[in-house]
Amino acid sequence: MRRQLRLSLIEVTGTYADRYWSYIKSYRGEVRMVVSKTCLYITLFTAAVFLVVNASGCSPEPSTTGLEEVRVIEAEGILAGQIDNYLVEIEVAGGPIVFRLSEGVVVAGIAEGSRVEITYAEADASEPENAAANRPLLLSIKSIDFTGEVIEASGNYIGQVDSHSVEIEIEGKAQVFALGRVIIPGELESGAEVFITYRQDGERQLLLTIVPAVGLVDDGNDLLVGEGVLTGMIDAQSVEIMINRAFMLDQGVSAEEIADGSLVAFTFRESGLRAVIVSIKAVEQPLEGAIMHGRLIGQIDSQSVEIEYFQAFALGSGVSADGIPDGTEVVFTYIEGEYRPVLTSIKIK
Repeated sequence: MRRQLRLSLIEVTGTYADRYWSYIKSYRGEVRMVVSKTCLYITLFTAAVFLVVNASGCSPEPSTTGLEEVRVIEAEGILAGQIDNYLVEIEVAGGPIVFRLSEGVVVAGIAEGSRVEITYAEADASEPENAAANRPLLLSIKSIDFTGEVIEASGNYIGQVDSHSVEIEIEGKAQVFALGRVIIPGELESGAEVFITYRQDGERQLLLTIVPAVGLVDDGNDLLVGEGVLTGMIDAQSVEIMINRAFMLDQGVSAEEIADGSLVAFTFRESGLRAVIVSIKAVEQPLEGAIMHGRLIGQIDSQSVEIEYFQAFALGSGVSADGIPDGTEVVFTYIEGEYRPVLTSIKIK
């Protein structure tokens, strides 16, 4: 249609230009003026276009950019996981939020449960019918890698600040700790005495482990605290407990090549409130010898992992698990023995 209109304009313009040129030539002696035929063509063509545009009721649209100022927000949170190729869920202050992934933003390589720093643009409230626009747009994401020294401490649990941080009083001063994969014991009450390990980078502190101090007595031995699920009695003098525990990786030890959920064979040593992995590798089936086996839950950060494993404990003098059903969550204290750790206390969590 546009091509036909353009051709028609050219034809009309040419016809009228020729007529007027002939008219002007016939009277050029009297008028005494020189008119360029090319200029006449241009003038008549422009006039024709103007008439057609006005006749059709068209008018130029005002130029608008359509851009509005978008507020970019910086925050920290816990990566819950990627929903699909376009959406990711992150726990930030106030609860979990589903974000759209901006072009070029990827979460591959960041483990679920990792603490992350993010920037995002707020959801577009001007389009309530547009489900995609109603989700905030994730502009950047990076894992917060706490590399500071692991510190052991005891204090009093105050409570949960939000979905990914807790407050603990240590030496009379309340301190806030970020949570990674740490699970706070469900029955831990405000004011309860706890033993913790944490990693500190500058002003930030990442909680690695937290266990309640239940009936601990300082008898001069290295008394350790743990919690897990009692799987049953091995014999009259020993029990087996399934434990989820955070381990530090010894210098030169890495678990980066081991997939989460893999069966692993590992050795470790106790160091105060910490357990340090000396060796770890994925295996198809349990190995023989004095070696531990468990399931790698995941990497907490570059220097620590969480493992679920079964541990046999000897029952210390006067300690009994009678009355505790198999499958019950328990809290216990123990010391290192010659052949296996020895329980000094055990109770239902």
